[in-house]
Amino acid sequence: MRTMLLFAALGLSLAACKSSSTTAVSSDEAKDLLVERNWLDRMPETDREKLHVYRFVPSMGGGVYQDRTLYKGTFELFQFEHTGDEIRFNLLETGDKVTSRYRIEKVDGPEPFDLRLTITDDPRGPRVYYGMRSETDATGLQLEQRLRAAR
Repeated sequence: MRTMLLFAALGLSLAACKSSSTTAVSSDEAKDLLVERNWLDRMPETDREKLHVYRFVPSMGGGVYQDRTLYKGTFELFQFEHTGDEIRFNLLETGDKVTSRYRIEKVDGPEPFDLRLTITDDPRGPRVYYGMRSETDATGLQLEQRLRAAR
């Protein structure tokens, strides 16, 4: 119940994530913003609601994609290279190589989101994800803590 109240109070429904006020960041800034941050397609409103998460971590040699709920899910490790407007995915499990354009935009909420990532030809999940410019979560543990605290 606490989870539902917290997310309801924050107004983090996916529909609310569609902001009418957006500004694209420069390709140099996009290149920096893409990495070392959690990109979520939605903030879950219940313990069992699905969410998809990307995390691009060059220092660890690649990234991770998660298809999950708060307590259960699957993950896929991948390698990638990126410029300010293109991601080249190397999907290790299947051997597929996918090149996709991407864009990062500043959005006006809802809290806590202030960034939107769109991956044109996303090889795994939905095309649109949300993040926070202020995130300094070098290990990805803050996402887990935030999700657990909300329950």
